[in-house]
Amino acid sequence: MDDTINDPLSYEEQQLQLILLNEVKKRSLQEERQVRDKLLREERQVREYQDIEYQESLLKDMEKKTVSVKEVSIEEMRQIRLKRFA
Repeated sequence: MDDTINDPLSYEEQQLQLILLNEVKKRSLQEERQVRDKLLREERQVREYQDIEYQESLLKDMEKKTVSVKEVSIEEMRQIRLKRFA
């Protein structure tokens, strides 16, 4: 008779433990998602910052490379070759 009295309490305790365990798992998953989402946002921000830096440095490089080049005429090239191989 004692066993039948303990069984319902034991069953209720088991059910409560299962409920609590499921709740803990659920919260853990939520926290993992939040951490993962935060990391993804931070990675995106870093990539955006790197892209901006890259574009700025590319613009600076392009400004440096816009040097005017004097086109040499055919006659000038001929004179240079004559001097070089004479």
